[in-house]
Amino acid sequence: MSKVKLFHNDHPVNISLPAAGNRTVSLIDYIAENCPSLVGPNAIFKSTPYLLNGHLQTAYAAYYNHYPTANEVQYERELLTTSDGGTIALDWCSKKDGLENDTTPTLVVLHGLTGGSHESYIRGLLEVLCYPPFNYRAVVLNSRGCANSEITSPQMYSGGYTEDLRAALIHIQKRLGPKTPLIGIGFSLGSNILVKYLGEEGDKTPFKAAISVANPFDFRLSMDRLCETYIGRYVYSSVMTKNLKATAARHLDILSKNGTINPTEVMAARNIREFDNACTRKMFGYTTVNNYYRDASSCRFIEHVKIPLLCMNALDDPIAPVQSIPYDEIKVNPYVVLATTDRGGHIGWFEGFRYPTRWVIKPLAEFIVAMFKAHDVKEIKRTDHKQEIDPN
Repeated sequence: MSKVKLFHNDHPVNISLPAAGNRTVSLIDYIAENCPSLVGPNAIFKSTPYLLNGHLQTAYAAYYNHYPTANEVQYERELLTTSDGGTIALDWCSKKDGLENDTTPTLVVLHGLTGGSHESYIRGLLEVLCYPPFNYRAVVLNSRGCANSEITSPQMYSGGYTEDLRAALIHIQKRLGPKTPLIGIGFSLGSNILVKYLGEEGDKTPFKAAISVANPFDFRLSMDRLCETYIGRYVYSSVMTKNLKATAARHLDILSKNGTINPTEVMAARNIREFDNACTRKMFGYTTVNNYYRDASSCRFIEHVKIPLLCMNALDDPIAPVQSIPYDEIKVNPYVVLATTDRGGHIGWFEGFRYPTRWVIKPLAEFIVAMFKAHDVKEIKRTDHKQEIDPN
């Protein structure tokens, strides 16, 4: 049994709630009011008995796809061309057309390394949020070459490249009705991209709130910890490298036009560091792989975030290790709240026995619903109307 622990600034930011008559409440009090899985007697993660450590939770997550209605999560794909000729695949849940006058709150999702909209951790969350009773909208940003999309320019994606997210947000805003509230959520590598972007943008982001899940935060430190153990070197790093090389192999012809990479060296990489040295750091203009890791790490940017941000991490995560969590930088920022559990692995958090399910879906959904309700245009109009006909 693992109790949720919260870490935050001594004076959390006060947030205004337009849908509640502009009531002002501190961020941590609002979470306490609306997120029983994060605060209170029910804020407890009870791990599946046979998945007692981070390695077992992480391993199970790699093969898990059991949600009762997961196959009912349907997407409509839209391809967005970037300024350099690249392609981003946006998967809308559930429809992508005729949204210009629709202000339904919309969740923007960033997946993990070589993942996509098909991932069970994404579909499990969307099956809760995009169907009754909430009926919110979601759009998953599939990185270049991911989720059966094509790489159409000589550039992949990276953990520190935030321009594709900016381009996607500009496009998404054009597709939706004015003042449609947006919330961002990122998982693993996607969470690092999201938090780095938020720190770069400050109060200029269109997001009303955001969530970071299983963020590695410090790439250099996380990579060092990963390489310290046998399972880290020969299981986790090896599998992730294999997936990266599979994506690169499908697009080697066009990636080679970048002029900086040697395809033979890329395909010879045996671990993440070797792949990033042969491909990522060269493609994005870094002199060393460690310089790439330092520049990409969202721990350098989190203190500059200016919207409510919930970070969710398991302390036994073997891929995003506890040592990489920037506790001091989180505590110095009144907009950020960190929630940790002792167990959970990397995007695992499985509970139950016969058919384990992801416990983490509950606190994530609670936070998203709370933030959407605070900014839902329809809820604000109802509040204004009620005030007009009933001033008391």
